[in-house]
Amino acid sequence: MNAEPNQNVDQLQQEKHKIEGLLEHQKKRMLSIFSKQLEQQFWRDREDRITTLIIRAFIPVTIFYLIFELISLPINYFTTEPNYRNHDILLTMISYTTGWVALFIVYLMAKHPVWRNYYSGVVTSVVCLGMSIVQIVLFSTESLAMTWRGTLIIVFAQMFAYLCSGIRPKYIFLSSLLSCLITCLVLWSLEKSIPPWVLFNVMILGNLVGLSLAILSVSTERIRFLQSIIIELDKQISEALNQHLYILTQQDTLTLLSNRRGFDQQLKHSFNEARFANRSFAILFIDVDFFKLYNDLYGHQNGDIALIRVAQTIRRHIGDEDVAVRYGGEEFVILLRKASLNEAETIGYNILKDIREQKIPHEHSKISQYLTVSIGLTLYSGENDMTQTDIIKVADFALYQAKRNGRDQLMFVSIENKELFNA
Repeated sequence: MNAEPNQNVDQLQQEKHKIEGLLEHQKKRMLSIFSKQLEQQFWRDREDRITTLIIRAFIPVTIFYLIFELISLPINYFTTEPNYRNHDILLTMISYTTGWVALFIVYLMAKHPVWRNYYSGVVTSVVCLGMSIVQIVLFSTESLAMTWRGTLIIVFAQMFAYLCSGIRPKYIFLSSLLSCLITCLVLWSLEKSIPPWVLFNVMILGNLVGLSLAILSVSTERIRFLQSIIIELDKQISEALNQHLYILTQQDTLTLLSNRRGFDQQLKHSFNEARFANRSFAILFIDVDFFKLYNDLYGHQNGDIALIRVAQTIRRHIGDEDVAVRYGGEEFVILLRKASLNEAETIGYNILKDIREQKIPHEHSKISQYLTVSIGLTLYSGENDMTQTDIIKVADFALYQAKRNGRDQLMFVSIENKELFNA
């Protein structure tokens, strides 16, 4: 019982040291050195964080986007040459609408639990299509001033896709390159002349800058991801140690049975169940016969071994829901939950028989050549005039009767027997 918590803590410590070593190496690298499994975990975690942020920020971002449109449209209108004004403002509104629709699709994919499984593929496609439309529309404006302002909007959209979509940078980069190709083909088919250096600065250089910033951001996120794993492992180690310490406070270190403190809590629970849920439970008080003489003859080390064998015997004959405790010295107590009198007696007799059949030598025993035990039994079924202490006294009295009648036997005393309190 002690080995499992220790083993769990050792495994957690080893995992923590492994992650700490990985963290030190990752701090010196820009690109990933994660294993395939850890890499997948990182991107799932990143996508979950960003989609959660998108859901929470959608309404504020929409309001900000609307305010931006209300401010920029009049400025664009009055700063555009009159003969291009209606044409260019219409194209600008189309680009704004495309951006909002793309943002709304991203929001829907993030919010819907089923659709989120397809988030990466859909959002990557939306980025490609949305960027293509925005670039084509804004590069189709006639006013030079509007075209320059359009390039700023395109770059802003690129940065948003790289840093805020939650998609891997390489996928956004490939998607953006495809949108650049689509834009150039459409502009060429429309015979729209855009200086090559403008296209290069906005679509190629802008994407390279976005990719670089995304790689830098992801590299920082990897470090935070590893740090979060270490924090979680520290928490698990602390919980495992606390659980182990709690078990130790409830456990006898020699026999690995529960100790008296743990038994008192279990008895209280069963006592309340019996009183309020009409359930009965049995208490078996067990004492190793002439154990002092055994210790005097064979020594305390062999005495400890004998107690361990008795504890193992007891554990073999009780159920998972039952409680066995070392009550003190050579005394043991069994709490049989939901047991009838016949079931409790059967378990008691089986323990007596098992101990006899083991033939543990005890030359100074006054009743046998081998080690034996005596058992006192009582059954509680919710009687109102009894306390937990009274129940233990009845079982102890039953044990006394078994020892007085010759030992190596089981004696039952009813909970209603009042004579023991008259002593």
